[in-house]
Amino acid sequence: MDIQQIARQHPKLLEKILAKSTGAIGEVLVADRLGELGYQVEPTNNNSRQCDLIAHSPNGTSFGVEVKADRQKRPTWFVRTRPDTEISAIWVLISAPREPTGLPDPHQVEMYVLTSHEIRNLWDASDWNKRNPSNGDIRRWQVPNAALNDWSKLPA
Repeated sequence: MDIQQIARQHPKLLEKILAKSTGAIGEVLVADRLGELGYQVEPTNNNSRQCDLIAHSPNGTSFGVEVKADRQKRPTWFVRTRPDTEISAIWVLISAPREPTGLPDPHQVEMYVLTSHEIRNLWDASDWNKRNPSNGDIRRWQVPNAALNDWSKLPA
């Protein structure tokens, strides 16, 4: 018996797990997209600061990817502390609308690809983040529309 079969036998527990899985769902979506683009992806451990995935390009370049996901259409992504440009080269902010216990419709998922410098500039431009440096966020209206699916920013 695998974990999916076990989880289906305990629907209330499965609902609880899914309700708290927005971040993990976002990481899977990004890993899948990077794989489609020819990158190999491996997760970091859950304690890695500002780096959820390590991506390896077809040319052998490795870089960190931070993923922030929200299940709202017009999300707020919680970026608690100022982004460190030395940790992850790429940040992907995901809007993945879904019910708390459901999965997102792939056609409604939006992925905004930003370099670490771009995300840091957005974070620094926020008056809220200046007043609350350990409780920061990035709001959808702050993110340029041009970042939507801009995978050209990935290191080669």
